[in-house]
Amino acid sequence: MKKILTFTSLLASAALLSAQNKIDQTTIDRTTTTPPQSLSSGGGSNAGVSASDSGAQRPVFLNTNLLTAFAGFDGTITYRSNPLTLPGDMKQAKTGIWQNSFSGGASLSPIDTDVAVVTPFLGGGWTMSDYLNDNLSTLNDYASSAYALLMIQHESGWGFRGGVSYANVRNNDTDSEDYSEFYPNIGAMTTYSLNADTLAIIDFSWGYHLSKSDSLLGGNTQSLNNWDAAFSYSLRHTYGDFVITPNYRLGYKRFTEAGTINDGRKDVMHTLSIRADYPIADNLKLSANTSYSRRNSSGGAGTDYKNFDAGATISLNVNF
Repeated sequence: MKKILTFTSLLASAALLSAQNKIDQTTIDRTTTTPPQSLSSGGGSNAGVSASDSGAQRPVFLNTNLLTAFAGFDGTITYRSNPLTLPGDMKQAKTGIWQNSFSGGASLSPIDTDVAVVTPFLGGGWTMSDYLNDNLSTLNDYASSAYALLMIQHESGWGFRGGVSYANVRNNDTDSEDYSEFYPNIGAMTTYSLNADTLAIIDFSWGYHLSKSDSLLGGNTQSLNNWDAAFSYSLRHTYGDFVITPNYRLGYKRFTEAGTINDGRKDVMHTLSIRADYPIADNLKLSANTSYSRRNSSGGAGTDYKNFDAGATISLNVNF
C-alpha cells in the first residue's frame, strides 16, 4: 500500500508540473563558451584533435578581419527518461523531444598582447522544444538567448573566458514567460595530447544565476537564484572520419534566496556522456549522443533524480 501511495503522489506531482508548464530550468547548463563554429582548426589529418580547436592554445596567426560572423542550425531528436526531474521511475513521463535550434553571432578582431590573444564575441540563439508524449504537450516551449563573451587565449596553453548571458523561456501554448535569467560567469580551459589521435580537455566554470521564475508554489520569483561551479573532463578522439568525445561533468549549485522554497538548497550533479560526430560535408555533421545524469539535492524544494538521454543531431555551421 505504501508503494502505491508513493507512486500515486509522484504521478500527482508530475501532473501538477505538467499542468503548470514547469521544467526544472536549474538543470540546464547555460555556461557561456566560445561558439565552436567560430574557431579555426589547424590543417592536416590531425586537425580534429589540435589544441587550437578547443580555444585553449594561443594561435600563431591572427584573423585580421574586423568582424567574423557565424551562424548555425541544429535539428535534434532525443529520448528522455525523466523530463520532469522527479525521483523514482516515471514511466508515464518518458518522452521523445524534437528540438530546432538557430544560432548566430560574430567575433571582433582579436587583440594581440605579449602573452595572450583577446577576442570579443557577441551572439544569440533561439530553440523550439516539442515534447512527443501527448501527456506532456503543455510543456512545449521556445527559448531565446543572447551573450557577450571575452575569450583570452594565453601562451601557457590555458584559455580564460568571462561573459554574461541572458535566457528567456516561454510556454508555447500560453505565450507566457516561465523563466528568465542573467548569468555572469567566468571559466578556464586547458588541453593536452594523450597521443596523436586523442586530446584531453579540462574545463572549469563559475557563475551566478540571477533569475525570475513563475513559481509553482506561488513563492518568490527569485527563488531559483543560485551560485554554480562546474568541472568537466573530456577526451576528444579521432577514429577515421569520426570524432568521439566521452565526458564527465561535476556541477554544484547553492541557492541564495533566504525565506523562499529553496532556502538552504544545495545540488550536486554528476553527468556522464559520450558523443560521436561524423562530417557529412564541410559545414554539415551528424552526431549521436547519450548521457546519464544524477542529482543529489539537500534542503529547500530540490529533489534527487536520475535521467537518461539518447539522441541524434544534424548540425549546419557556417562562417562569413
